[in-house]
Amino acid sequence: MPPFVLRRLTGSLGAEVTEIELSKSLPQPTFDALRDALFEHGVLLFPDQHLDDDAQAAFASRFGRPYLHPLGRLYGSSEARVERIVDSRESRPYQDRWHTDVSFDTVPPVIGTLRAIEIPAYGGDTLWASTSDAYDALPEALRERIADLSAVHDSGAGEAFTEKVGLELTRKLQAAYPGTEHPIVGRHPSTGRRYLYVNRQFTRRVVGLPESESDALLETLFGFIESPNRQLRHTWSAGDVGLWDERTTWHFAAADHYPQRREMGRMIVTASAA
Repeated sequence: MPPFVLRRLTGSLGAEVTEIELSKSLPQPTFDALRDALFEHGVLLFPDQHLDDDAQAAFASRFGRPYLHPLGRLYGSSEARVERIVDSRESRPYQDRWHTDVSFDTVPPVIGTLRAIEIPAYGGDTLWASTSDAYDALPEALRERIADLSAVHDSGAGEAFTEKVGLELTRKLQAAYPGTEHPIVGRHPSTGRRYLYVNRQFTRRVVGLPESESDALLETLFGFIESPNRQLRHTWSAGDVGLWDERTTWHFAAADHYPQRREMGRMIVTASAA
């Protein structure tokens, strides 16, 4: 039996974990069991944790090296820290699109953490979708077609980046990351399961295909991932912590709470220890 209580949330992905305190240093067997549960369920949710930045960073760092966003690198930062995501009347939400974080990087993050600091009276849920279940649902002919294909990921038009950091830095980001190729089908290093590594926000085109064919193929794959049969939706309470696998899931932050204030703490990691 694992040293915590785990309750599955949907038929596709997600589990709630209780009887655990993330503010404490977890014994290695407990952490190993937690990591295994993450890779099995894709998303883990921990109610009533109330971590601070230091505790969240310590917890996330057990899963890999803290990831410094390309914008931080362009700013001249050298240390990854917990990022505060604040939505308010003065700062509009910009995570309300399906994505996996920073897939346009050559070495993108593999694990994400999010904690709820201030939650609006209504709205502001986060949704996840399973890219591994989506792969499993593909017809065999489509699996064979995409087996050896790659896609180009880039930062896109950068509307959200422009609003947050300005046009000059956004253009620097686009110049520094003009397009990175990743295989469309990945194999998870721990479970061996295949998953689809494409997403609406950052995947631009399939390598070697005409534009119309590339667009149609990506739209087909997006549709499989976006099916409600492969989604989890979480309504946050202050103190909740979310943990997810960036490879086998997408996420989407609903913006229906705007202009109410919503504050979250995020840290993502790469070079997973798995």
